[in-house]
Amino acid sequence: MKRKALKRGFNPIINQKNYRNELFNSFNHNNFNSDSIHPEDQITEENQKGFNNKIEKNEISLKENEDNGIQPMDNQVKFYFYKDEEVFQDFTIKSQKYFSNNIVLRDPLTGLLNRVLFEEETKRLDTERQLPISIIMGDVNGLKLVNDIYGHDYGDRFLVDVAAILRDSCRKEDIIARWGGDEFIILLPKTPQETAQAVVNRISENCQKRKTETIPITISLGIGTKNLPSDQIKEALKQAENDMYHKKTIENQLIRDRLFTSLKLKYWEVKKLFQKEGNTENLLYHHQLGERLLLDQQAINELLLLAALHDVGKITIPLHLLLKKEPLTLSEKLTLKRIPEISHRILQYFPNTFSIADAALSYCEWWDGSGYPRGLAKENIPMISRISSVVNSYDLMIQPRPYKNPLAPKEALTEINNQSGKQFDPEVVKSFLKMMKEKA
Repeated sequence: MKRKALKRGFNPIINQKNYRNELFNSFNHNNFNSDSIHPEDQITEENQKGFNNKIEKNEISLKENEDNGIQPMDNQVKFYFYKDEEVFQDFTIKSQKYFSNNIVLRDPLTGLLNRVLFEEETKRLDTERQLPISIIMGDVNGLKLVNDIYGHDYGDRFLVDVAAILRDSCRKEDIIARWGGDEFIILLPKTPQETAQAVVNRISENCQKRKTETIPITISLGIGTKNLPSDQIKEALKQAENDMYHKKTIENQLIRDRLFTSLKLKYWEVKKLFQKEGNTENLLYHHQLGERLLLDQQAINELLLLAALHDVGKITIPLHLLLKKEPLTLSEKLTLKRIPEISHRILQYFPNTFSIADAALSYCEWWDGSGYPRGLAKENIPMISRISSVVNSYDLMIQPRPYKNPLAPKEALTEINNQSGKQFDPEVVKSFLKMMKEKA
């Protein structure tokens, strides 16, 4: 007669593709030996019904070994997941040899519970004696921005910081899980809505205190509560989700403004390393040259904004590289060439800078088509990019840099003239030289 063991806390039928992928990654990360897969154990349509009956009874049979002995439960774990949409494939592995249960039960990045186990814990705790049960759902703001401008490694660290904040803000008995890519969820047993709100306030306070390498951490948080036995826990979950999206909508502009202010402060710190503080002369030249070239007021406003933020992508470049005196390596040159693209992503993210995003991307294009990143030429380059590249190039030449001495204004103007028709628009150069001659 076969011994039977109780199911260990979670449904072994895994019916989510994302979870299946994480499981495969766990196998690969822990050197899982594919030779231990038994194709003959595939669960087919015919025996699926019997298999489901075992699951419904909340028990799993243990296999007998060749000597008709029973293999130890602690050394035998089964995982079931879709081979395709209808058929399961059964893998029998030895957990102690290949990986621990935590790899399957927890999110591999943050160490929090994953969605599958959270749902099982919700079912387990959904009892009358745990009432009231509150759920907090949170959506992390700005993760896409971090991934786009700093890279996914920084995005991962950002999520790890969020997980740490949630742990620090909750009680030991609270269930915290990563719900999705940038969403987290917390189950709070025996917790009325007022107490859950206090937890939300504590999370927000801890977000403000937390220092990160990228942008400030902000989380849009919603609350749902099950108060009566007749209430459905799914309704509390839906209430938390709706509340979260409501908060995200009404706070969206405030959050973006805060993120934008944070990035500007980082950018000003970088600019102060190279320019005189409050370089108003540069902005004045932009404005006057724009008027000479008959730009309308909207275009002049965009020109001034571009002058101030065209290389905001520098905030992602290591300072030692920006300040390096020695010749750059090929790899370092390629890193610096990414600045227009990163600047474009940043400016595109915010409504008040969206209009100059393409001009920032085109900032290093040359009149003769030999620039980067797209190799644009002549009138295909936005007009405000052509104007700003002339003025800022002049400004760069007359100011000291870690890697070069400044030129005299006359020498800089000569260099600008030499690049007319090559790097710079000839008409813009002509107007700029005339303007500077009148100022002399």
